[in-house]
This record gives sequence, C-alpha cells and structure tokens, in this order.
Amino acid sequence: MEGRQPVLELLRSGHPVRHVWVAAGRRGSALAELEALARRRGVRVTEIDLAELQRRAQTEGHQGVIALAAPLPQPDPLDLLEVAARRREPPLLVICAGIQDPHNLGAVFRSAEAAGAHGAVVPVHRSAPLGPTAFKSSAGALVHLAVAQVANLNQVVRRFKEQGVWVVAADPGGAQPYDQWDWTQPTALVLGSEGRGIPPLLLRQCDGRVFIPMAGKVASLNVSVAAGILLFEAARQRRQRGAAPGGTGGSGPAGGSGTHPHP
Repeated sequence: MEGRQPVLELLRSGHPVRHVWVAAGRRGSALAELEALARRRGVRVTEIDLAELQRRAQTEGHQGVIALAAPLPQPDPLDLLEVAARRREPPLLVICAGIQDPHNLGAVFRSAEAAGAHGAVVPVHRSAPLGPTAFKSSAGALVHLAVAQVANLNQVVRRFKEQGVWVVAADPGGAQPYDQWDWTQPTALVLGSEGRGIPPLLLRQCDGRVFIPMAGKVASLNVSVAAGILLFEAARQRRQRGAAPGGTGGSGPAGGSGTHPHP
C-alpha cells in the first residue's frame, strides 16, 4: 500500500500491517501521525533513502510512504448482504462492470464507502486490478469497503435478485431520472466501463435503468463522478425516508408494487 492517506487509513482500520517505510528527511503532521500510530500498533517503521523507496514503489504516488500489509479479505458477494444486515440497513451495493482505469475504480470505491454503501463487486477479468493505484485512488476506502471479486457478474446479479435486491443500471439511455428511483429499497447499482458501458446481457437483467439529466454540451460523465451523484442520492433518500439504520427499505421502484420481479 502506498501514499500517506491510504497507509494512514490502513493503520487506523486495524488491518494487519507488517512494516512501514518512510523516505528519509520527509516531515509533516500527516507523517508524524502515521508514524506514531504505527508504533502504537507495534508496526516497525523504517526510514530509507528516497531512491530506495522509489525502487520499491509500484506507483508514482507513494508520497514517501509504503506499507507492507496482509492481503485484503476476499468476501463472497452474499457476504456483502451480511454487512448490511449487521448495520440493520437495506443493502446498497455497487457492481463495477469492467471499469478499466484503476484511478476511476478507486474513486468509485471512495464514493461508495463515503456514501455508506455496504460493498462492491468487480469481475476478476476485464477490470482494473485491485492494486496500489486503485487503493491510493480510493484514499484508503478499500480498507473499509468489502469488495468481492467474481468470475461471472450475471450470476451474481441473479443471486442478489434471489435475495430481494433490486438491480439498477446507470445508463445514459435509461428511461428514468436517477432521483426518481427509490434508493431506500435494497439496491445494487451497476456501473459500466468508460468506453463500452454495461454489457448487453447484464443490462437486460437489470430491473431499471436510470440516467443523470445533462444540461450542458458534454454527453456523459466520468464513471466515478456518476457513481458519486447516484450514491449520494441514495444516501439523501435514506436519510430523509428513515431507511437506515434499522429501516426495512422502500417499496420498489417509484410507482412499483414492492414485490421483486425475480424471486
């Protein structure tokens, strides 16, 4: 893990950390807090020459800090529903359908965690890796957000539906404005890749397709920006309608009957 904020979040989370390396001569309140927290946790902190640190780094954004940590957990997709159950909230999940840019993927995770989502699902193939770049772009949110890696997104969607989760696609060609979807119900938001969008088979499985109305000349938004808009609309609705904590969710899509079409 690399970068001051990601490593700081890593240490704050209690996740097992084996060693922290800091570039010699680097100072500042953020580094002082990081080093103090590492030592309180019994994590070895070593100052090394900047050239040596750069040799060990896997990205250009290390900011003079690298941590060696245990691998992040590998949950099953249905484990994400357990996260929501423990928080006594209707599930709010994100399905990333082939986002290729690790910066965008990490930024989606950052928005998801900040908005209170219970987890994310990414494909093992045709997706940016969950490596140092995605971790740093998430500002450490990957330590707090459960992310399941799967071989088949279509199968995951079917499993979520069987558990009563509504699946909604972020689709510029959708028929429903995003703020008319009932985000207080158990919902999984599907986000497509930057160029190809959501695969047709996966899109056909979705219960709804929402779009973000555009007032300017630009035809689309960056996927991480769109994710932030949609997820914080979900957070707004849930605050206003009392869907969390302890709520039971909404009644289906706006105007819906509340019975999932695919039990």
